[in-house]
Amino acid sequence: MIIRNLLDALRNQAAPPPAVIPNPMPDYGVGYFGAQTVSGKRVSAETAKSIATAYRCGNILSDDIASMPLQVYRRFGRNIEQIGPDPIIRNLAYQLEISPNRWMAPFIFKKTTVQWLIYWGNAYIWQPPGSYREWFILRSDNTYPTFDEDGDLWYRTFAPSGRWLTIPSVEICHLMINSTDGFVGRSVITYAAETMGRQLGAHETQNLINGKGLKPAGIMWVEGELNAAARKRYRDEYNAQMSEEAGGMAIMDSKIAKFEQVTLKPVDAQFLETIEATDAEIANFFGMPLYKLNMGKQSYESNEQQNLDYLRTTLNPYLVQWEQVGRLKWLLRSEQQNTYLKFNREALLQTDAKSRATYLKDKILSGQMSPNEARMIDDQSPYQGGDSRYIPANMALVMDDGSLQTGLTSIAETKTMEGA
Repeated sequence: MIIRNLLDALRNQAAPPPAVIPNPMPDYGVGYFGAQTVSGKRVSAETAKSIATAYRCGNILSDDIASMPLQVYRRFGRNIEQIGPDPIIRNLAYQLEISPNRWMAPFIFKKTTVQWLIYWGNAYIWQPPGSYREWFILRSDNTYPTFDEDGDLWYRTFAPSGRWLTIPSVEICHLMINSTDGFVGRSVITYAAETMGRQLGAHETQNLINGKGLKPAGIMWVEGELNAAARKRYRDEYNAQMSEEAGGMAIMDSKIAKFEQVTLKPVDAQFLETIEATDAEIANFFGMPLYKLNMGKQSYESNEQQNLDYLRTTLNPYLVQWEQVGRLKWLLRSEQQNTYLKFNREALLQTDAKSRATYLKDKILSGQMSPNEARMIDDQSPYQGGDSRYIPANMALVMDDGSLQTGLTSIAETKTMEGA
């Protein structure tokens, strides 16, 4: 009766109201031509990568996410099992763990996707219809969402064949960051352009200073009056003398009365400190902790805690979004109730041998894991009798009224008390 009433309610459910058709605007200008900054430098997706900090942040983020296996799990009541790859039917687990398409390994596929996501704000994964399941990464610089008159979502992309394609949204897994409307994202560069422009200008100044070597700029006084030709002769002679390799000697005649160097030394203007401070600011835009860039103070003892914080605050937003969107786009509606995707975050939190041994020991002695399950984590073969579980001999049972029943020495006694 309950099921029948529920089905009747679903059949009689009112149709959704007419959709308000949004007008998403991809932020292509910043990626292509660059954002004009106060420093006079244009910052685009490619010029940003010439800044070591921005390049390293993008690589570290994409490498860490690509290194974590994305796996498929199914829940049956209280039982959870991992679905293994099947090369015959090319199931979802096979695409995620073995072969997303005919050309890419999973690491390259995920890394490329995240790179587009970071520097362009959007990543588009297309699964064309057909019996042979595979994924393609659409270029974020020529793909954008659009809506028809009925409010249905489509994606337009410029294919390598030289023509525009219009793809239904059910075939596209769309990842985004920094979105202001929920339909298109904004790259990190959109918000960090001024900071990156300042760093590009500082690096250009540093290159100009270093490029002069030992040839300082300055003012030269000579005895007597000089016409334009004489000034040019002195300037050319000085430049020729100082263009020698480092450690050379410049020899001038006695007519030079005084020379005053006017080149500003980087250290005198706290130039290097400014560059380092701007590097830290760029890292902050990416959410990258400084210890990952070999900057700032760090200690070996705190590495594990720092990795946990990095996983929670920086990586998890990328991981959770991918898990949720993948579940929605890559699973049938009938599968979505009990099947889900999950990144193996333990792959990132690799600790030292002592900490790892302590962790596995605690899992085994608390009954949460058998010895064979612990050995499988370290890619070791199981042994006979290793599937048994262990718990401390002396345990207390929490009763329904909150009181404790002590003196239990076996699982059988515990089950008897629970039944009572």
